[in-house]
Amino acid sequence: MKTFVKLMTLIVLLSLVAGCGGTPAATQPPAVTQPPAATQPPAAEVPLSAAEQWAKDNGVGPYQPASLDWAAIEAAAKKEGSVTVYANSSKFEKLLDTWNELYPDIKLEGGDTDGISTKMQAEQEAGNVVADVWFNSDGHILYGLFAPNQWIWSFVPDGYSNPAVTKERPFAVERHSVDVWGYNQEIHPEGCPITNWWQLVDPSLAGKVFIENPLADPSTTAKFTLIVDHADDMAVAYKEFYGKDWTTDPAAAADAFGVAPENAGYLFIRKLAQNQPVLEPGGDEVDTAFASIGMDKTAEPGYGFTGWDSYDGTLNGELAMAPCLTIKPVIGILKSNYVAIANKAPHPNAAKLFIKFVLEQDGFKPWNKVGTFPGNYNLTAWDGAPNITEIKVWSSDDAFAWANNSKVRDFFAAELLSAPGD
Repeated sequence: MKTFVKLMTLIVLLSLVAGCGGTPAATQPPAVTQPPAATQPPAAEVPLSAAEQWAKDNGVGPYQPASLDWAAIEAAAKKEGSVTVYANSSKFEKLLDTWNELYPDIKLEGGDTDGISTKMQAEQEAGNVVADVWFNSDGHILYGLFAPNQWIWSFVPDGYSNPAVTKERPFAVERHSVDVWGYNQEIHPEGCPITNWWQLVDPSLAGKVFIENPLADPSTTAKFTLIVDHADDMAVAYKEFYGKDWTTDPAAAADAFGVAPENAGYLFIRKLAQNQPVLEPGGDEVDTAFASIGMDKTAEPGYGFTGWDSYDGTLNGELAMAPCLTIKPVIGILKSNYVAIANKAPHPNAAKLFIKFVLEQDGFKPWNKVGTFPGNYNLTAWDGAPNITEIKVWSSDDAFAWANNSKVRDFFAAELLSAPGD
């Protein structure tokens, strides 16, 4: 019986296999379904400000294209018909003839303008923009106020070269100029009698040092701020001249109000302010005060902090000014003059054309004389010009000037008021 049951079970199994047509397939485990990867929502695009949109629409600032179609720019400029430039130089007028020959269909307006930054700020804040182009040397205001407020945009034509112009400092430099200590070479034919800045604050030169008024002009204040910025150089020059540290100077002590110079730069400013400096309204007046032709040869005419380019007047027989080129710690201060396009300029294409023009040799011509260097290093400077990188000067520091101008101006003003005899 048991044998029969086993036999029947075997027959049933064989029948099932035969009915299925083969051996049963191995059972696969169900596929594991991975959850879909989490997707990040696309980053929200930061909308452009109205000023940024204008800059983008007009291809200026960070939106300037890599290549420029000057034929199209000129055609658009002709339709605009004019360009208004606020410049801080009377030599601007010498550009007119050359410009009119090149672009008779585009009127060049503006010119030498007082209070450029004040005027342009008022126009931007009122939304009534007149000036197309900033052509000015107040770099501390350009970088400290105008650029952060998007009141101004850079534009750099192709063919321009200056290593100081970078992504972080994008505004084109039209020219560099140097302010120096000048003397009267008619009275001192042997050369500059002084060799160190600290001689200028000696009581023997009281009332004999002539400077533009730093209380009235922020660009002049910035020159004084640069002295503070280079206090270490002034400290070295003090020790070379006096043979001791600047901190030993009686004027380095706190005054009656508890104010003491923070460094050798401030000490120089204090001693200069208390030595009866003559504050003039402009550079021409400074030159006239110490470097006029035919001054009394029995009296010391003094010294003036003036543009190196004033020596051009000496070459033309109009002045007796000569620069003190061996004085320590430096011969002077290197300033930069910038060109840029106003936000919402009414004539943006004509503005681009003007900037291209003034950064070329013909545009630089009115300023191409002794003591001035082209901001475009591809241009040719005056005959006999030294390499700009080899002259010992302090370069303008716009960020430092913006942060410290008010403090330096107030210090100078207070020292003037506390000068002996005042």
